[in-house]
Amino acid sequence: MANIVVAYIFWLLGGPFGLHHFYLGRDKHAFVWYISFGGLLLGWFRDLWRLPEYLYQANNDPAFLREFEDRRHRHKKPPFSVTRFAGQFCIGILLGYLFRLAIPEGTLGMLHPFIRKTIGVLLPLFGTTVGVKLVANIGTQLCHFKWCFLGAAISIPWLLSDQPPIAGTALFASISASCKTEWDTSKVPPRGACKCVKRALVFGLCCSLYLSLWCSVIAFNVQIDYNGEKISISEAVGNFFKSPAWKDFRKSVGLLYEFCQQHGWEHCYNEFLKQVDPSGERNAYELLELDNGASEEEIRSQCRKALRKWHPDKARSEEEKKIVAEKFMEVQQACELLDKMRKRRNERNLKSDTSPKDKQPKHTEF
Repeated sequence: MANIVVAYIFWLLGGPFGLHHFYLGRDKHAFVWYISFGGLLLGWFRDLWRLPEYLYQANNDPAFLREFEDRRHRHKKPPFSVTRFAGQFCIGILLGYLFRLAIPEGTLGMLHPFIRKTIGVLLPLFGTTVGVKLVANIGTQLCHFKWCFLGAAISIPWLLSDQPPIAGTALFASISASCKTEWDTSKVPPRGACKCVKRALVFGLCCSLYLSLWCSVIAFNVQIDYNGEKISISEAVGNFFKSPAWKDFRKSVGLLYEFCQQHGWEHCYNEFLKQVDPSGERNAYELLELDNGASEEEIRSQCRKALRKWHPDKARSEEEKKIVAEKFMEVQQACELLDKMRKRRNERNLKSDTSPKDKQPKHTEF
């Protein structure tokens, strides 16, 4: 028996990913929430007051069953729901485009024009049908795949165009599904550990397939514009691993690993923070061309020189003024940061010197 407190805990912790629906045996509803992030959080918020009804259905509550039978006698078919229709339409569009874009454009370009056009029609048709049927079969309602597919097939003439409008396919499929939806009296809430494991495996497989489609879309069909040239994400990622930035990163990681092996893993955290430079002090020293052990007088002298060198008044053109002004701001911020760090350390050392537990005098360090 499902518990209302547990259901609300799952709603709070993993509601946008359908965790509470999976707990209540509503796997299709859970998957829809997973792929749409809880219906863009609107459906997740709506579940706040719908959860008791879902719980009664999951527990086969007698009052819920009597009400369900009464609704079936009053309505031969489920009444039209704007919310469900909107869900069918949106999820149909999402999966229609996802199925179509998951095939790399380069691969399609190598195929025969007839085969390329056939794939360009069948994939969005099938994806839209799956999305519409998925939403249409949530809860106590049932719609067969053939009706969703026949509705989507009406839009085939539009899908034959170069840039097919999949919204029309989802619209026709949703209309057909709404007209042919029936009451589902065969659904039995899943019970037992074996069924739970089976459901979890199927749900995980579906989520993995969905993510793999997105990975394919992003890797092969998403492009970035660099100096007017279109570069695919997969190519850009491959080039990144050959870039100087990646080589510097690998070098830093290698040095950190060697340090940990030589000095022990307990000192790795401090060395990691030193490499990451969360305070910005290391970058400030490099910007001012100073060593980390520079004295207070050396820092002040270098700050004065750098501020004079990069003063905006020395720039001539407007473009040069903009560059010099940015550099001047960076130098000014670096000087202020080092001065602030020096004051903090002086205050900390002063407190340590005045502490009764510390007998030994300490020198001020920068």
